Amino acid sequence: MKIVSAAEMREIDCATSERFGVPSLTLMENAGTAAADFVLAEYASAERIGVVCGKGNNGGDGFVAARKLRDTGREIRIVVLADPAELRGDAAQMFKKLAVVPLVARTGEELKSGKAKSVFEADLMLDAVLGTGFRPPVSGVYA
Repeated sequence: MKIVSAAEMREIDCATSERFGVPSLTLMENAGTAAADFVLAEYASAERIGVVCGKGNNGGDGFVAARKLRDTGREIRIVVLADPAELRGDAAQMFKKLAVVPLVARTGEELKSGKAKSVFEADLMLDAVLGTGFRPPVSGVYA
């Protein structure tokens, strides 16, 4: 395994899409599938899984992982740390595929009001909040 920086990973993703013709949606699908496969292999007994998703591509990876885990019969609860209308591109497309998964909280206000409590009463939590596009400092609902 090679460890790369966030900048290197962005470059690898871009090169994979541009030079090799792999669509970015395919990269996202593969990343989310790999995360779900890891959960199934390493945490097979986890039946209730909480997923916290940001509004960018890392959140999109989380939407894919949630869908894949849901398809195995797991109980999935998702917190989206943005209004779904703010989702763009690939993340928005992956979010739409989750239409039947309950969204417990979509904004910071809903998260702080306790509506997301059931998400955190899970056997396992997946963090799909910040990815390679993150630029410090952390602020808003992410802080």
